[in-house]
Amino acid sequence: MNAPNPNSPRAFLHRAAAALENSPLKDVQRNAKALAQSAAGRLDLVTRDEFDALQAMLLAAQTRIAALEAQVAALEARDPGAA
Repeated sequence: MNAPNPNSPRAFLHRAAAALENSPLKDVQRNAKALAQSAAGRLDLVTRDEFDALQAMLLAAQTRIAALEAQVAALEARDPGAA
């Protein structure tokens, strides 16, 4: 089997990724991410899944309300004196 060429783009990218992994920049990224997560944890936020679930529930409720309003209007139209 041939040894990988140390001057190949793949080898260069591998060396660059390894160097960045141990660099101060990586530490700054980790610290910034931890700080952002900590700040977000103190806020009253919801996850995307929770937001999507609540949005679906709201849409279903709005649809149901519209149907009930139409049903009430139809009943009132049949017997205007009952209301």
